[in-house]
Amino acid sequence: MLLCSVGVRADDSIASAIKRLSTVERFAFGGVGYAGVMSKGEIDFKVILSQPQATAVSAFEQLYATGNPQGKSYALSGMKKLNPQRFKELLAALGTSTDEVEVMRGCIVSHEPLLDIAKQIERGKFRF
Repeated sequence: MLLCSVGVRADDSIASAIKRLSTVERFAFGGVGYAGVMSKGEIDFKVILSQPQATAVSAFEQLYATGNPQGKSYALSGMKKLNPQRFKELLAALGTSTDEVEVMRGCIVSHEPLLDIAKQIERGKFRF
């Protein structure tokens, strides 16, 4: 009985992380804000990334399909690490995207095209 409830809790945790990342306010890795703490988005990203590969890839696919531009950026980051071929497919499909991503680096917030963020992810600019 205990194992069953742990499995349900893990699934619920993944679903909750996907839901939060779908509407996350900013895309950020590393220390952010005056205190230099890890963003809530990065925490949720790492929850998904810590799952078995098939589970994490499926979660990132779902996030990419349902997420705002910031959520899509986290999904692309996960795909780059777990499924580079799928990342390349998603990157190619962004060719005409006009979506803007709100990005936070340290204390600086900027708005950048999703395609530019995806290219930065491809080059390894965001470390996690």
